[in-house]
Amino acid sequence: MTVMVTGASGVLGYAVVAALLARDEVRATVRRPSAAEPLRALGAKVAVLDPRRADELAEVLPRCHTLVHLIGGVRQPDAEELFWANHGSVEVALEAAREARTKRFVLLSVPGADPEATHPFLRAKGMAEAAVAAAETDHAIVRCTHAYGLGGLWFTAVVQGATATPPFVCGPGSQPVAPVFVADVAAVVTAIDDHAGPLRDTWALEGPDVVTVDELVALLRGDDAVPTHVDGQPAAAALTTLLETRIDAVTASYFAMPSRADRSDAAAAFGVRPTTLVDGLRATLAAAATNDAG
Repeated sequence: MTVMVTGASGVLGYAVVAALLARDEVRATVRRPSAAEPLRALGAKVAVLDPRRADELAEVLPRCHTLVHLIGGVRQPDAEELFWANHGSVEVALEAAREARTKRFVLLSVPGADPEATHPFLRAKGMAEAAVAAAETDHAIVRCTHAYGLGGLWFTAVVQGATATPPFVCGPGSQPVAPVFVADVAAVVTAIDDHAGPLRDTWALEGPDVVTVDELVALLRGDDAVPTHVDGQPAAAALTTLLETRIDAVTASYFAMPSRADRSDAAAAFGVRPTTLVDGLRATLAAAATNDAG
């Protein structure tokens, strides 16, 4: 079968495309030409197009059995872009999927997504989920906790905060998280694409180990240094300085929240054995060392 991955740049997109290529032809879309080359090197057929144009996406969708939608994320330039990236882009992809008669639509969302949520990111994701659920297309919605791998904004923020002096944590530090390894997300997406029967449901995906963010920082550091805890706009300013890129209060407040599964387990439903946090961190460090050596 042929699969389309929209918004395939980034650590999650790379992992999903690589996993799907093991058994399928994969097409992918990105906005920037520079993001296309690593995916083409994997073997994907990549189109650089305007994600706001349903007609452009529909042109490259024919004969695709599944569309995996990865466009979105909490860090956006402003409120309008936040809602377009996380909700509007889904409406565009659904329109293109209808036009191309794509059989299955896979949306990656987040725990707590709700059209009535007070947090704008969770509200936008909730609106996206509602749009997918209302569509006639066979679909699977997977609410992923914070994913980690080589790159990714949340994990980069945690690692940079852990290695700062003193260590820095966004939020109270006591918030529980169950980070999921990017390869496990990719394995679940691949299993969903392969699933023979109809799908019209929402699952959640989390890692097998639940820790507080303070505990995660201690694991990364290997000592008992006490982190500094910052919330709201001060947290956004601290992250901006730490990461050397603009981070707004919406992103900082999302990072300060718990990140735990709130639906039935996608890994169990689709036969994926989750990677332990220690093993996932080891694999990530090994990948980083390989990159540095290259």
